[in-house]
Amino acid sequence: MTRSQGVRLATLFTVVILAFYAFGYWQSRPAAPEPMDWYGQYQESLFKPLQAQRLTLADAGAALGHGTLWMISSEGEPLLVSRYTLESDDLSWRAQAVIALTPEQTDSLVQAQAWQPDLPDQPISSAVGDALKDRKVVRLSMIPNEPMSLAQVQGTFGNPDLRLPVSEGEAWVYPKEGAVVAVGEEQAHSIMFGLREALPAEQ
Repeated sequence: MTRSQGVRLATLFTVVILAFYAFGYWQSRPAAPEPMDWYGQYQESLFKPLQAQRLTLADAGAALGHGTLWMISSEGEPLLVSRYTLESDDLSWRAQAVIALTPEQTDSLVQAQAWQPDLPDQPISSAVGDALKDRKVVRLSMIPNEPMSLAQVQGTFGNPDLRLPVSEGEAWVYPKEGAVVAVGEEQAHSIMFGLREALPAEQ
C-alpha cells in the first residue's frame, strides 16, 4: 500500500466514523412534537368559521355532537355557554362555547332562571338551545382533563407571538390562529379561540 492510498483509506475511515456518529445522533434526537389531532379535525368546521365570526350554536352542535347549555357567572356577569365532551390525543376534553345574546335575551334568561352571580352554574333546557340555534359563538375554549405539555402546544401552533404574565402564570398569544393558551407551572391548562384583537404592528 502506498502512502497516498493509506491517507485516502484513513480519510474514508474518518468519514465513515463521523457518519455513524451523526446517524446515531439523528436517531437519538427526540421526535418533533405532533400537532394535536382535534385542531386539524375541527379546523374547517369550527375554528375557521369562528375566526370569520360566522360560527353558530347549531354549527358547534353539528361538529361536536350533543351539548348542554349552562348559565354561568363570568366576573359577576351572566354568560350563556354550551358544553361538549370529546376524546382526543389520549385526553378527555371539555369544549365550551360562549353564545352571543342580545341584552333582551340575557335579561329574559336571568329572570327565568332567577340567576344570581354567586349561584353555581345552572343548566338550561334544550328548548332554549333550539330557540337560540342561530346565535353566534364568540369564543370557544378547549379544556383537557389533565394539563397538556408545552411541546404539544408548540407542535400545534409553534412559538407564541406574545407571552403575557397573568396572575397564575402566562398567556401565550397566537393572533393568527386567534388563540390564547393558559400556561402555568410549565404546562398548558386550556386553549381559548376567538381572539380578534390585532397585534400593534398589524394595526
